[in-house]
Amino acid sequence: MSSLEPDLQVALTLLSRENLVTVLGKIPGRKQLVLDPQLMRPMDRVAGMSVLKSAGVETVVKQERGGIPPVPDNMIRVYLISANLIQAKFVADQISSCLISHPNQHFHVVLVPRNLASVQILFEEEGLAGHVTFHDYTWEFIPLNFDLLSLEMNNFFRNQYLDQDHSGLVSVARAIWGVEKLYGQIPNLCAHGRHVKKILSLVNVFSLHYGQPKMKQPTIGSLFLFERDTDWVSCLLSPLTYEGLLDEVFGINCGTVEFGQEVTGKEGITKLQLSSMDKMFEKIRNKHFSSIFSVLGLTAKQLSAAQAAAQGMSVDQMKNFVQNDLRNMKNQSKAVALHIGASERIQKLKGRYFETQLPVEHSIVANFNYKENLMYIKERMAQLAPQNIALRLICLLSQCSDGISPSDFSTLKQQFVQAYGFHHLTTWTNLTRLGILKVKGSAETVVGGNVTSGRGASAVVSQMAGMVTSQTRGNNFQTMVKKLKLVPDTEVLNPTEQNNPGYVFNGAYTPLACKVVQEVIKAKSQNSPEIGQLKEGLKMVTGETILDLKSPDAPKVGLVLFIGGYTMAEVAALRWLQTITGWQFVVAGTSNISANSIFNQCEKLSITS
Repeated sequence: MSSLEPDLQVALTLLSRENLVTVLGKIPGRKQLVLDPQLMRPMDRVAGMSVLKSAGVETVVKQERGGIPPVPDNMIRVYLISANLIQAKFVADQISSCLISHPNQHFHVVLVPRNLASVQILFEEEGLAGHVTFHDYTWEFIPLNFDLLSLEMNNFFRNQYLDQDHSGLVSVARAIWGVEKLYGQIPNLCAHGRHVKKILSLVNVFSLHYGQPKMKQPTIGSLFLFERDTDWVSCLLSPLTYEGLLDEVFGINCGTVEFGQEVTGKEGITKLQLSSMDKMFEKIRNKHFSSIFSVLGLTAKQLSAAQAAAQGMSVDQMKNFVQNDLRNMKNQSKAVALHIGASERIQKLKGRYFETQLPVEHSIVANFNYKENLMYIKERMAQLAPQNIALRLICLLSQCSDGISPSDFSTLKQQFVQAYGFHHLTTWTNLTRLGILKVKGSAETVVGGNVTSGRGASAVVSQMAGMVTSQTRGNNFQTMVKKLKLVPDTEVLNPTEQNNPGYVFNGAYTPLACKVVQEVIKAKSQNSPEIGQLKEGLKMVTGETILDLKSPDAPKVGLVLFIGGYTMAEVAALRWLQTITGWQFVVAGTSNISANSIFNQCEKLSITS
């Protein structure tokens, strides 16, 4: 473990905590904090009740849509909410009702991640001008593990890619600047996407207005930026690591998963924080699911043998055992039982699909047996398989074939809405708007990537030069896969050996980000900024590429940032790459994301529709 890893968690948390105390400290007196439910888990990571009390907060109330208890005497109500108009309207209604009986009360509203003029205008239109003071608060990257950071911007994906609201890029740039402020300006850069140039410009703006990094020797040697829409396939393929399947089946929120009675055998919800502090989870989180039961079974046997050995101990040995080992053994036993229950649930829900679905996914990625794959998808819909399974396969087919033929597109759409309900037309339409679902040979254009050097605007070639029609370019995805060798060369891959990053998808595909990072590392080791094959492959991907590898002797520490969210499969692939390169990677993102979360965010109409 490098010296950066423990320091990173502490430094970022302390900085977020200090910023929060500063904001609350500007509000005098005793405070009642009303907290947006969506912010509760991130706030638990940032500051506990003792920190809030040091800033004058005496009570914390969960924000509800209806009425909440009145403001206690001699206390000031402070709302801490997400900066969006829906939450603001709920707060405005509550404040208006309070003012009916107490017209002289004054309220404070803290907006996360920043103050918006639209919110202030809403309060003015509600007749609350003069009764409310606005503040803003931005947390830094929230450490979910020593090598995993998140901004917990769960609405970023929809806002950025579906609603075309790019205001969240300011928060991303602010977070990058915060890391550089702590650890020095990152000398090497590799970025790809439609908006990476804008983010880097915003980072420079923050540096100019709030100060350059004071540390002369950077701790982080390379920054890798990837936009989510450059690699939809890594979201659509079925993850095969244990942590990826936990997200797939149970959902991971702010580094926490919730298990119900079907896993624990007890009533109620059991919350498990996923981190390296759980030694059992650390051992299995990145393993292929096929090996999970053997690892858990071996650990259970070892614990059982240790407990049996304790029965023959002397008094002194027993005393030492109780003082030093018993508590740890009990915690390990609970962890093993919990992970066995979760694995059994995953096996029950996913096992019957893996045998038939995984070969089809492999075939789709390799562009084999198009008709057979199409027929399989239709059969799954006819059998009323869960709709997300059908959507996953349809979207995967579209991505790997650079669109579906108009006749097949129409047939699949008709069968999908007939099987799952016409209200899901909204989901279908939004996936089409995102470009995850597309028609082959349509008039839609694909923006080619231009490889440039440096962070300045003068170094970036016009993106329009790379625009060609999909018909002219042919199958971009398959060309990109061949140039970058994203499908493992070995015909037979033993996933349990984890000898290739493609094991995260059972050998079907290597996440694009992992491959790009790997190629950049090779270029740095050879002291050469020229990466011909990588450049050619990225020309097939939406967006532009910026390469600035001016410091080959920089520390072998990389910050890999996913704008729009990272998948747990990508995290596992980068952890694998770390073990074979000697580098240390810190993975960061606006949040974690999966095919299920994408489909869920596409269920509502877009404001730009």
